[in-house]
Amino acid sequence: RPQSGDSRHSATRRAAGCTPRGMFALRSINNNYRDFAGTRSDFVIVGHPDFNNGKSGGGIYPPGWDTTPIKTMPRTSLVAHRMRQTGGHSAHIRRVACTEPKPKYKERVLARAASQPELLRRAPLQPPGEEAEFETFMATLTGPTLPPCSPHRVTSGYANHIKTQPVCRHYASIQEELMELRTRLRIAPEATKAELQSDDSWHYYASFLKKAKKNGASIRREHQKQLPGVQAATMPPRD
Repeated sequence: RPQSGDSRHSATRRAAGCTPRGMFALRSINNNYRDFAGTRSDFVIVGHPDFNNGKSGGGIYPPGWDTTPIKTMPRTSLVAHRMRQTGGHSAHIRRVACTEPKPKYKERVLARAASQPELLRRAPLQPPGEEAEFETFMATLTGPTLPPCSPHRVTSGYANHIKTQPVCRHYASIQEELMELRTRLRIAPEATKAELQSDDSWHYYASFLKKAKKNGASIRREHQKQLPGVQAATMPPRD
């Protein structure tokens, strides 16, 4: 802000072809400020050296102007901080210039595991056997309800023809085949199980049931998450 009323300075023209930036760019829009220059509340614009002297003479403030810069936070850099944490510029140059062969990935993992014994004591996760997977598949197939294997899509509504598209027809046919297997298991369980295990076709259907259970769990979590907001918007206010 100016601290004195002396705001009349000699005007200079902007350099031709330069992109206007700063207060002097206001002159390229209009020059409505000249009629009442310095006599209205817009003195902060018309009294500014950038507006009066243009781009070539801007940035030079006469005596009486407060040129104190605005306080800002110091600039930070993640790369610079990481370099300081790892020893600075000299240590980085030494690491880059090092020509010694580095240990292989397996050797690095074993060295890290040796330095952390708790990782060695942790029992590794064993994948379930094929027999256990088959039993899980049969338990899901013969459960109280058969989960829908189709992804969550909106298939209803005016001008919504996605139900007739190949992707929806594919999942509908898979659902029909699972329902047929469910019926056959009630009628002849042993023969149906032997047929599924003979050609390993149960792996194909088990993959769809796994995805169906995963999608169902995701939908239930989303319902639980949105339930408080829906209840607050639909329930009458309490006294």
